[in-house]
This record gives sequence, C-alpha cells and structure tokens, in this order.
Amino acid sequence: MRPMLATSADAERGLPADGERWAYEVKWDGWRVIADLGDGRARLWSRSEREITAAFPELAQPPNPATALLDGEVVILVNGVPSFTALADRIHVTDPRKARALAARNPATLIAFDVLRHDGADLMRRSWQERREVLEGLDPGGRWQISPVYDDVGLLVHATLEQGLEGVVAKRRGSEYRPGVRSSDWRKLAHRRVQSVVVGGWRPEINDRGTIGALLIGVPGDDGRLRFAGRMGSGLTAAGPQAELRERLGPLQLERSPFGDAVPRADAKGATWVEPVVVVDARHLGRTENGRLRQPVFRGIRSDLRAEDVRYE
Repeated sequence: MRPMLATSADAERGLPADGERWAYEVKWDGWRVIADLGDGRARLWSRSEREITAAFPELAQPPNPATALLDGEVVILVNGVPSFTALADRIHVTDPRKARALAARNPATLIAFDVLRHDGADLMRRSWQERREVLEGLDPGGRWQISPVYDDVGLLVHATLEQGLEGVVAKRRGSEYRPGVRSSDWRKLAHRRVQSVVVGGWRPEINDRGTIGALLIGVPGDDGRLRFAGRMGSGLTAAGPQAELRERLGPLQLERSPFGDAVPRADAKGATWVEPVVVVDARHLGRTENGRLRQPVFRGIRSDLRAEDVRYE
C-alpha cells in the first residue's frame, strides 16, 4: 500500500494556524515506510512498495507485540538530528551480515505518526484524531517511537528551524487516511528546499572519463514526459555515491535523450543518456521560470521512489 502524502503549504500564508482543527508534527528527514506488525515481528515497505525489512534488523522485533499497520518514518539520529546521509547507506542493503554491522554502528529509529489497522480493524475511514488515540495506546518503546503532536504551529516552526530539523506538517484532525493520495488535509512546510529529480543522463569529469562529473536531471510533467531541470555537479565527489551511481546508470544507456524538451547544447555536450528510472534528491536555491533548479546539490539516491512518483514540490 502506498502512503498518504502532504501538499506543500502556501508560500505566503504558511500553514493553517488553528490548533483545534489542525495538529502539527515535525517533518522528519528520513525514509517513509509502512510497517506491518504481527506475531512480534515487523515488515517494512518503502513508499514505492518495495520491502526493505532486511536493511533494518534493529527494527525487526518491536517491543510491543501489537498487530497493526503503521505509517511512519525511519530515521538515523546524529547528535539528536536526523541524518539523511547516514540513512542513505542503509536503504539498499540486503546482506544480513552487512545490515547487522551497519545497525550496530548507526541504529535506526522508526517514528510512527499514523495507524491504519489495529487488531484486524481497518481505521482508515476514521478521523485522524481517532487514529491518533489508537496510536498513542500502542506505546511501542525502544527503537520504535511515536511522533509528538503540537497545537501551536508558530512555536513548532520556530523550534524546528532553530534545531535544524526539516520542517513541519499540519494535519486536519477530522481527516480520513487516503492511501496514495496527495491531500490538502495534510500540509507540509519545509525549511530547506529539497526536490526529488529523475536522472536522464550524465557527463564525465573533464580529466577523468570514468568519474561522473554531473547529472542531467528532470521532473516529469503532467503529460508524463521528462522535463529538463538542470545539470547537477555539486555533491558527487564522494566515493560511495560515485560507485552506486555508476552501478545503477551503467546498464541504462540510451542512444537518444529521454527528455521531452530540448536540453541546451552546453549541458548536453559529452552526455551519456540513460533510461529515466533512477531518482535522486537535490538541495537547491529555488527554481527559474522554466523549471530549472538553481545551484542543485546532490543529496542521495532515492530507492523508495519511482520516476512516476516525482513531481515539483
């Protein structure tokens, strides 16, 4: 099952300020998961409906033996703040020994913020407030936590900004859970601009043909065609991302550009085109009128997303 998604808050008005009708939570910088709990075990599924249980052995046995289906976020905390970089090393792991070693070094935490099923009862048609009361009754403990809820959006926005957290999510207390739907009943405000993009090609370093010097990135339009969003070279120097990108992009070569619009000659020069299926995250300083990201910086590969999941934030 695919999780319910939030829409972006209005840039001028921000999040709705009404603690009686809305609840406010921290926007966690991690991997969105659906967790299926039963018989003292947990199975984890990514947003793209891929099972990732093997990557997180420390979450395989929740302290509470409840039977439930939870929506939440897997995070790795470094100095009390979620680290996307630390988490990116975990999501692709399938070897049990490697997963256990990584878990011992940087254990993950699952922060649950919704419950969709409990003891066989489907809760998705119930209000967020009713579901929240059931969730709080689970009291998981250990590496399983429940995301705190606040009723003062102004204080939470200030606190999350001050503490270097990703942002705030507002949820309408009377809203149902709508799987796979991006709903205005949930609204998010991000302090840092991050955009998921699809890789449509790459260019080598000038003096090293084997090293990826820049990615040619895009975002699917409403018609499904990939629209060019710019060239991203910053953030690609680390050995880990280089190796993984080469491994993923190597078998995907195309003879022609996969972009539905023209890629400027200066960006396309020397490019190797690839099938547009690999999704990565980019930090940026905003967008131009034609949809290009300003100064995009590579942040990590998003194995939990498919190309068709990507839209402009």
